[in-house]
Amino acid sequence: MALPANSQTAVAPHERNTTPDKICRKLSVGGANGWEPIAYIRGDQQQTGLAIDILQDYAERNDLRLDLNLDIPWTRAIQMLSKGELDVIAGAYFTQERDQVHFYSAPFANDDIMVFQRNDNRFPVVELSDLIGYDGARPQGGSYGDYIDRFAEQRLNMIFSPTGNRIFDVLMNGRVDYVMLGRFDGLTNIYRDNLIDDIFVVEPPIDSNKVHFMFSRKSPCMGHVRNLNILIEQLAEDGTLDQWTENHLLDVSEGAS
Repeated sequence: MALPANSQTAVAPHERNTTPDKICRKLSVGGANGWEPIAYIRGDQQQTGLAIDILQDYAERNDLRLDLNLDIPWTRAIQMLSKGELDVIAGAYFTQERDQVHFYSAPFANDDIMVFQRNDNRFPVVELSDLIGYDGARPQGGSYGDYIDRFAEQRLNMIFSPTGNRIFDVLMNGRVDYVMLGRFDGLTNIYRDNLIDDIFVVEPPIDSNKVHFMFSRKSPCMGHVRNLNILIEQLAEDGTLDQWTENHLLDVSEGAS
């Protein structure tokens, strides 16, 4: 999951004159509540994930308080980010449209985009065009990056599931032929719902996206992005990101989420 150090992204030019703002004392954090291992809520209601680990580490180093709000629905959280009611989303893919409105950090992880099928209704998929003519589902309000989003809108027949953690219901009841999800997000749903013998994970991934923090341009905390990027690079270099990722994958496999 973790990216190599010195990853360069389109966000770099925005950072040149940013410095931590003294009036930023709290980071209000939203995000997906079931995007393992990035951001999720455990069975004991603890809000956790790789993105939360990074923000907690940064907050401790900079005397900031975290206000975690992963229980806010994704679409609502994005709206709140636009209004400055949240400071940051703990994990998002880069899109040109979002970049015009929000403010991205450097990437801190990679997420494979996978196609999931029923074992009794499998068909070969190597690239997106292989999905043409089939019915699919994806989580409502999310993005899989500009390429997949544009292709899906123009050429694929896909529905948007309002409940991402129950998205495999529409696959199992035959409403769709496949579900498109991030690898670990999908696997977590499979393990949690005991669908290991029923759902097939198509390899290789249909695509892979970098995962960033996404800040509100109205947030007083935007000046912290430059130093947060430096911390992300340090955590990647010393192996901490890899270790934290493994910890969350183990957490998920043991049923903690």
